[in-house]
Amino acid sequence: MVSRMPKSKDLLCDSCSARNSRLCSVMDKDGILELDALADRISVGEGEYLFREEAPTAYVFNIKSGMGLLERLSSDGRRQIMAFLYPGDFIGLMPDPLSSVSAKALGSMTACRWSMKNMDQLMDSHHELEHRIRRIGSRVLATTMDQVFVLGCKNAREKLAFFLLHMEKRQKAATGEAETIHLPMTRGDIADYLGVTVETVSRTFSRIKKEGLIALPDPNEVVILKRETLEDIAEYYSLD
Repeated sequence: MVSRMPKSKDLLCDSCSARNSRLCSVMDKDGILELDALADRISVGEGEYLFREEAPTAYVFNIKSGMGLLERLSSDGRRQIMAFLYPGDFIGLMPDPLSSVSAKALGSMTACRWSMKNMDQLMDSHHELEHRIRRIGSRVLATTMDQVFVLGCKNAREKLAFFLLHMEKRQKAATGEAETIHLPMTRGDIADYLGVTVETVSRTFSRIKKEGLIALPDPNEVVILKRETLEDIAEYYSLD
């Protein structure tokens, strides 16, 4: 269930984990106050949705805390995970009147929400915001192209190597932490992101662990032990 959170001194933008995100970092002090004044604080629990596929695209969101995923369902019920969400991610900007994806929380997740009407007005008065949103859109397109390349051209070992390096980069950008990769998603979620079966994901994790490329101190934690080898397997250097 989506719930609104009250605005208070404890939720000032300067102390928000998303203040240095791609969206908010472009705004100066006065601009961020305008952005904040128009925002609703949204909170969702594990497994709940910020928005659903085919819902009207009336709002955009900036993730404040927690992790989530963007998913899309086929007509026969199969699921494709399009992306995993971290604090600072700006989502919901769609070219069509109905959303093509759903945004689901992997645990407790909070976000700022703006109506598209208010965001359009802000972009009219803050051109730097408009330029930044265009850059975010370009970055999303580049990431999508990377994913298409991975899904279409790589085997399971290469896909998982790419996934781990990509998630490490995303986590470091969002939290600054890189020593241990935290993966709150299930093996099924990873399978639906990589376009393979759950059994294949489990076997491939076991394989690259046995090869000494990674350590698994916990099923949802990964430590990269041989980075250059993993990068060579994934050809990550050509995509980063």
